[in-house]
Amino acid sequence: MRDDRSAEAAHYRRLYAQKQWRHLRKQVLLRDLYRCQHPGCGKHLTGGRSHHSSAVVHHVKAHKGDLDLFYDASNLQSVCWSCHSGAIQSEEALGYDTTIGPDGWPTDPAHPSVK
Repeated sequence: MRDDRSAEAAHYRRLYAQKQWRHLRKQVLLRDLYRCQHPGCGKHLTGGRSHHSSAVVHHVKAHKGDLDLFYDASNLQSVCWSCHSGAIQSEEALGYDTTIGPDGWPTDPAHPSVK
């Protein structure tokens, strides 16, 4: 398997193997009652890495190696693998949320069609 991540990203990915991260991750999952916090989901989270309900502890604001952000529990939320790999990463890549409200318009003021 090929890994196209930058050397910088590879460096801070090692933080996820640290005991301090594993402890904080567990605290966040307990705080969030093992439920996906992504709006509209609420799925019960499971262990493992290959199931659509697998627990992911997501950094709301990307830490990019900033240890204060990395270990800030208020910057973390429990989400399922499906939400993290779909809507959340899509929003991060696009720079806006693609959720459509009941009125048929995007809910994110940063969405290009809202302007």
